[in-house]
Amino acid sequence: MSIEDTFTGAKIAYTQLYAYVNAVADEIGMDRALAILTRTNEKMGTEAGKQIKEQSGQETYDVKKTALKIMEVARGIGSIDEIVEESSEKVVTMTASGKCTNYEAARAAGLDDQTIEAICGAGSLHFLNALVKQLNPDLGYQLGKFRSGPEDCCLENIVLNQ
Repeated sequence: MSIEDTFTGAKIAYTQLYAYVNAVADEIGMDRALAILTRTNEKMGTEAGKQIKEQSGQETYDVKKTALKIMEVARGIGSIDEIVEESSEKVVTMTASGKCTNYEAARAAGLDDQTIEAICGAGSLHFLNALVKQLNPDLGYQLGKFRSGPEDCCLENIVLNQ
């Protein structure tokens, strides 16, 4: 299966998820819906991180190796990331414009950029931070910059906790 096929399939699934989250938010309020999304993604990220760590033979993950693993996870849903800055304490990745399944799916579900940013902050970022913490508890995953629109990109940081 090509990366484009993977992207399309993931976008369909995520579009349904984001339409559901939006409908739940209409019923119980966005704050409560996002709190539930956060708890769910933290649990899922923790489990995914444990599985990756187990499969790797419990190897040690430094900042760069962790970034490469996160990029591999993103490719699994069709996203294309690249490293745009790196040091021994921080790696900054950028998702190519038009290649973030979460953003494209949320737009397809009719969500505006402010709502998408809130959902990403409550969902994907918590998933990835929990995953990163399993690979190396001294690291964290943070949003550096949320895209300003469809033609922009997000910058995400994997950092050594200070």
